[in-house]
Amino acid sequence: MSDALHSEWPGIPEGVRSRTLPIRDLEVHFFEAGKPTDPLIVLLHGFPEIAYSWRKVILPISGAGMGYHVVAPDLRGFGRTKPRDLSAPGAERPLAFEDDVRPHKTLNLVHDIVALVFALGHENAACVVGHDAGAMIAGFSAIVRPELFKSVVFMSTPFTGPSSLPSAVGATSASDPEQHALFPATLVESALATLDPPRKHYMLYYSTPDANADMWRAPQGLHAFLRGYFHVKSADWAENDPHPIDASAAGLAELPHYYVMPRAATMAEVAQADCPSAEDAAQCAWLTEEELAVYAREYGRTGFQGGLNRYRAVTDPALAEELTLFAGRTIDVPAMYLAGSKDWGIYQNPDALDKMQGGACTDMGEDEMTLISGAGHWLQQEKPEVMVSRVKNFLKEMNLLRVMSTPELLARLQSIDASEFFSAQSKVM
Repeated sequence: MSDALHSEWPGIPEGVRSRTLPIRDLEVHFFEAGKPTDPLIVLLHGFPEIAYSWRKVILPISGAGMGYHVVAPDLRGFGRTKPRDLSAPGAERPLAFEDDVRPHKTLNLVHDIVALVFALGHENAACVVGHDAGAMIAGFSAIVRPELFKSVVFMSTPFTGPSSLPSAVGATSASDPEQHALFPATLVESALATLDPPRKHYMLYYSTPDANADMWRAPQGLHAFLRGYFHVKSADWAENDPHPIDASAAGLAELPHYYVMPRAATMAEVAQADCPSAEDAAQCAWLTEEELAVYAREYGRTGFQGGLNRYRAVTDPALAEELTLFAGRTIDVPAMYLAGSKDWGIYQNPDALDKMQGGACTDMGEDEMTLISGAGHWLQQEKPEVMVSRVKNFLKEMNLLRVMSTPELLARLQSIDASEFFSAQSKVM
């Protein structure tokens, strides 16, 4: 890695490359490692993250098993990815709330990832990994193009599948909003307002015109806001004690303020209320001040609206309605779920874990659902070694199944006895 790259992206190891490609209407920036001819793995970040969030795991994952081409893009509206048309919003000025939100609809974000796979010269992706809001894009990628995405890993946010369609004759989706809501917890907003003290759901707050400026121009400064926000959602904040909750306003009130906020508060105020001391921040090993400065630099230039538009696209029924096209469809490729044991993202959408394993994913066993001790929401940054180990094991199982499903090996297995079988299996592994 050149000194210039390390200076711009501290913590990016030797062997990781940074470049851009024209993808649809975008110039997409991404980090990559591994041989471009090796099987592809795509890493999709969440909010408020960027491709840089994967810096600690890109290279180790590329060396897993037979070797992989690992790619972590800045998603539409984030980081260095920008429109190719210089007159388009987000190209030479930051995105604003008034700009067209439709490019940030879920299926268009999936389209970006599909186009990226082909632009990189691959016919498919061995795995798509999504963290936080990226998990939803990963899930719908596997729903829409199962032949393209051979496996999927969800991190933090359980994937509950496409919205439902009304089954009764004459019914409309508007008559039963819970039936088609992607995040049913957002439907109790009016009940949250009646609590004492009154609260509000963070996704709906993120969908308001003021949310971008509240964080971008935070009174404590952007760097300090991000430090507080990353801190309270990590295992470093002692108050994080995730557990299942009831799908009611009273149940949601058990969530920390960064998920169900005080009614009159901004997210900057929420982050400031429990921010770490300067001494604690300086001692944070998983997100150093130098690394945090990268986030502050990138969001200082772009603002947060690009990421916030994704919340608007899933909480506005008119924008999310297209996802009902896939109602009833399941993810049938191998799937795994990972989260930190101190991550409230596991339970913020009540019953989501059960819906994911019991309905949305048909090939996700108990061994493919892992909570990692000592980690909070930012798993790939807080416990990168453990995350990489779990992904490597998952990929190793995938490789074994792929090799053992070849016609040549299947024919051979039919002609040998049990002792020879286990000998052949050990050679494959």
